[in-house]
Amino acid sequence: MKNPFSSSAEPKVPLSWIALLRILIGVLFLTTWASNLYKGFYTPDGLEVFFTDIFPQSENPLGLYATFINGVILPIREVFAPFQLVTEFLLGLCLLIGLLTPWTSVAAAFFILNTFLATLGHDWPWSYVTILGILFVVFWTRAGRSLGVDARLAARRNQPPLPYLW
Repeated sequence: MKNPFSSSAEPKVPLSWIALLRILIGVLFLTTWASNLYKGFYTPDGLEVFFTDIFPQSENPLGLYATFINGVILPIREVFAPFQLVTEFLLGLCLLIGLLTPWTSVAAAFFILNTFLATLGHDWPWSYVTILGILFVVFWTRAGRSLGVDARLAARRNQPPLPYLW
């Protein structure tokens, strides 16, 4: 089956340009992580402030998602805050260095989608859509195979043991 996204008449873009998008999103994750760490959002109290004062779930137009935040996330914030601290850092680091990029980009898209839903009505939605679009391109092109650790893995082992691992 022919790939609907490619044509022999279309110019090709070097993967290194797509890798720069991957690196950009990795830097975005890491700088946001550092800012959130500095603001104390990765503590149980900081997470509560994030979801009740900065992005109050009482104003979230998605009642079901607000109920999820208030009924599931906030009651376990002692566990969720450090989980988010580690997860957001690892997503940024893996995107920056191009490690397991396809799976990392899917996990990052899930994270961004959840952040979008939690902040709905407060943030500009197109910032999240833009990030999701870039993550889709990073996934589809396996952007870690240029300027990334995935390139070394592909050179050494050729095919990954699991589909789209690198």
